[in-house]
Amino acid sequence: GVPDAARTWMQREPFEAFLQDRTVPGGADGQPGTLLLWRSGNGLAQHAAVTLGGGWALHKPAQTWWTPRTVLSVPELKTATRTRGWRLERRMLT
Repeated sequence: GVPDAARTWMQREPFEAFLQDRTVPGGADGQPGTLLLWRSGNGLAQHAAVTLGGGWALHKPAQTWWTPRTVLSVPELKTATRTRGWRLERRMLT
């Protein structure tokens, strides 16, 4: 629902506005469309991925344009993204 989102460099403020306006806490690792969001200790979003269902998730491990998008099992993704001081929250579209 965001015009030209695929070609727009997403900065922190628009992403946080999207989360505030279009998502609510909830979802589950096995449910398609759950947004997995990792936040640092100061509350800033550091990484995000989306579940595809069946225990799989889509993510892009870096913000460089050449980084491929990958599909990992949700447990693999959570292990790969584990960082001291980060916490994982789950959100879903409203």
